[in-house]
Amino acid sequence: MVTIGVGNTGMLLASKFDKEPILISTAHQDTVNFEEKEVYSFSEDGASKRFRVGAKIWAKSFDELEEVCEPIQDEQVIVFSSLGGGSGSSCLNPLSRILLRNNNKILLITILPYKKEINPPLANAVQALNSLMPIIQRVSVIIFDNEKLKKTIGTDWNEINNYIIKRVDYIINMIRKYSSDDYSPITLDQSELDSVVFGGGFIDLSNSFLEEGMPKFEYGKLDKETKNCLVALYVDRGVKEVDKYHNTLTTVVDKLSSRVPNARMIPGILRGKIVNTYSDEGVKDRAYITIASGLNVDKYLIKIEKLQDLAIKKASVFAEEKKGEKFIDRASNKLLDI
Repeated sequence: MVTIGVGNTGMLLASKFDKEPILISTAHQDTVNFEEKEVYSFSEDGASKRFRVGAKIWAKSFDELEEVCEPIQDEQVIVFSSLGGGSGSSCLNPLSRILLRNNNKILLITILPYKKEINPPLANAVQALNSLMPIIQRVSVIIFDNEKLKKTIGTDWNEINNYIIKRVDYIINMIRKYSSDDYSPITLDQSELDSVVFGGGFIDLSNSFLEEGMPKFEYGKLDKETKNCLVALYVDRGVKEVDKYHNTLTTVVDKLSSRVPNARMIPGILRGKIVNTYSDEGVKDRAYITIASGLNVDKYLIKIEKLQDLAIKKASVFAEEKKGEKFIDRASNKLLDI
């Protein structure tokens, strides 16, 4: 598995997620922020936080970017990037195309700016997501929305970054790191998890307690267009009689199946230490993780179009030219000519 961070935010998150990430920069200041890491720098001046400027940098540096990615073959690749910056947002398409050509599986971890960041971040985000539409079925994309995170977590950006890293870690390492080898009547294996995570399209994760309601996702929603739905019931490793939970999981899956009638459903029971069940009724012995991929593109586009409308509105006001008018008449001008 390979981790890549692009742009300042992407490099920061990638460095938190992986001890030896590949970092890609287009600005000197971003590069020196990570002197202890190996950073591939493609520009000194940056992209001026503008998508189009960044796109020109990558068009000019495409061959160099290919050289950096050449050793990455037949791998699972996780790419972190802000959607609001210039260099990271504009790099997602060319970087993905190169990695796909090298037969890699790709998961893009993208971060939407919050609305009061206004333009150019909002405009960059719309352009970045638009650039991914031609390849959306070949790469997996998860969106974290800073607008929502700021409301729920606050403005402690270190805490927000840690939240993002924790969610990504669950998605990638749910079986490797967060399950034990205790008995399970219906197992999940790593290949099944990977097939969902790297299956292409928009992907999202929920830790809602499914016996009390449908899963609530960061950005997506289950419907008849959903391609993959993995439901993991975690049973505390201290529980001795586990077989009865198979019936519980079956009831939950039957309920979910009506919401995603055309999806590939992958249920399983994992064992581990239960810390938080997210149950409103105080259930302590079990918890759920739901991962869905191939989520409805049209519903994502509706949300993105709202973001686009806001970006265009702000860009239109910015683009207006206000002509200044002289406020001194000719007679007064002569008097002032001292």
